[in-house]
Order: sequence, then C-alpha cells, then structure tokens
Amino acid sequence: MTLTTTPLWEVLQQHSRDRSLTRLLDPAHPERQWRRLEVRPELRDILELWLISWPAGAGTGWHDHGAASGAFTVLQGALTEYAWNGAGHSRILLPAGARRDFVSQHIHDVVNEGWETAVSLHAYRPRLQAMTKYELVRGHLEVSGVERAGGEW
Repeated sequence: MTLTTTPLWEVLQQHSRDRSLTRLLDPAHPERQWRRLEVRPELRDILELWLISWPAGAGTGWHDHGAASGAFTVLQGALTEYAWNGAGHSRILLPAGARRDFVSQHIHDVVNEGWETAVSLHAYRPRLQAMTKYELVRGHLEVSGVERAGGEW
C-alpha cells in the first residue's frame, strides 16, 4: 500500500503514538491554537498534519476544507462534531481516541463542549489551499467567506 492509497487515519495513527505532541501547544492558552507539523520532505506536497488545542467552549464555526479530504483524531479531552447533511446536521461526540474522516466538501463545525482543554491531530490530502466559512441562517448554510493558505493560517 502506498501513501496515496493509505487512508489518512492510518497516517494519523502513526503520528498520534508520539505522546510528546500535546506539549507543543500551551494548555493554558485561552484561545484555540494550531500548529502545522513537519512531515518528511517527500510527503510535503501530498499531505499535511495539524495539531490543534481547544479550550473549553472553543469551536471552528461551520466550514469545509475545499478540495482536501481529511481525518482527525482526539488525543486529549473530547470534541463534538456537527456535520451538515444538506438539510440539517448530525451531532457526533468524539472522546479521546475517537477518529473521524471525511471527503472533500464535507461541511462541519467542531466544538469543545467540555470543561477541559482538548487536543486533536488532523491530516489533509491534498494540502489545504482554502476553507470556505459558512453561517447558519434560518436553517440553511450561507457562505460567509473564504480563508486561504498563507493568509489566515
């Protein structure tokens, strides 16, 4: 199996074994933090990894990942994913150890509804180029903006 056919969650599983990852972010920081992790040079054009910390109450807001497919695993704490299905959303509770994967154009909102800081590891293929942001208006999602790599993150 080559990297181009390996599910992203397998890549996450390999990297999530590193227990020192959570020390790369400040657990007392009052806002959500993210850090792009280094990958081997031959992988840099294929995928990227992000480590994200989520203080209590932190969330992403509704967004997609453009052309990138993705996967994430919760390393510490718990997260809740609200996944848009076109007519509404589902709510998925993700305790430590849980993982989610998704195809491109998947729209979701990820939130820490708990009382302790959560940490998650995310993988995207191809690398993130843009994320469309959405607002929930009268039961429907409306585009509110687009963030581009190298700009907002």
